[in-house]
Amino acid sequence: MAIQKTPKKKEETKNKVLFGDTPRFGLEKYKGLKSRYTCPSCGRHHSFVRYIDKVTGLYIGEQFGRCNRETSCGYHLVPKISDLPKDAPLVVNNNEIKEEFIEKDFINVIDSKFVIKSLEETLNSFTYFLYNNFPKESVDLIIKRYYLGTTDKWGDRAVIFWQIDQDYNSRTGKIMLYNRETGKRVKEPINRISWVHRPNKSCEYGNTYDYNLSQVFFGEHLVNTPNVDTFHIVESEKTAVICSIMKPESYWLATGGLNNIKGEKLLPYADKKLIFYPDKGDAFNKWQAKLSEFIGEYDIEVSDFLEKQKNVKEGEDMADYLLKKLKQRNGTNNKGG
Repeated sequence: MAIQKTPKKKEETKNKVLFGDTPRFGLEKYKGLKSRYTCPSCGRHHSFVRYIDKVTGLYIGEQFGRCNRETSCGYHLVPKISDLPKDAPLVVNNNEIKEEFIEKDFINVIDSKFVIKSLEETLNSFTYFLYNNFPKESVDLIIKRYYLGTTDKWGDRAVIFWQIDQDYNSRTGKIMLYNRETGKRVKEPINRISWVHRPNKSCEYGNTYDYNLSQVFFGEHLVNTPNVDTFHIVESEKTAVICSIMKPESYWLATGGLNNIKGEKLLPYADKKLIFYPDKGDAFNKWQAKLSEFIGEYDIEVSDFLEKQKNVKEGEDMADYLLKKLKQRNGTNNKGG
């Protein structure tokens, strides 16, 4: 009899999950500002992501979740099977586990020692252009503000635009090479752009294989600046830097790309005013359409300033506009005092 019962028992439990080693719970994926809560530990609004039951999609309890401020807060409470409601089934079919509810519960960051090392040398192909066109003290201030790094790459010195989050963790760094005279990106014979998190044999920035990247706006760490309620947002890191030099009393961020506006990247600015300055032309329509879905949750304005400027060409941005104004003011000699 025992031999006959064994296969029957296996047949009954086929494609079943008891949730022993298989996680029953997952962090809720971002679905707008309403899916991020106040942390029960540090009290920061819109920084707490809650755990849900991967079978039902329902929350487990208000205390279960992870604070996004992993360094300055670190609160992370994972629910157990015993925390499920008494009527919740413990054995379910595999196809009842809803993967769309799952979000990875960790974010990789670059070791701060690599950021510090990159700051030892301030002169690179990009900052050379800055020093040649603006006052030294103004450039020095902005290099420190944004933690602009330097690395030897492509037979030259490239700039690293570190993506530093509100907890001063470096999510990654965009490495770019510029023409020292024109300030334009080097794209020939190939586009000179790379990433700190990109794996390489030398592990130059640590072991970045299987790196779970979660990008932020360039300059996110500036959200901690006291008494700053308004941030101006452009597409390019270079533009954010130049705008900051020419308007040091204002604070500029960069999306890092035309299509890099996502809800999670807006979370740190829930209580700030955000003014977006898209490049002139098609980018204006794209950003206006994309940001319309967030206007009800955030204090957002999409500026049409560049659209109204006759001396700004299609595809040019705020940096192009400001550099033209500088050239007109100084004549053919752009160099600051």
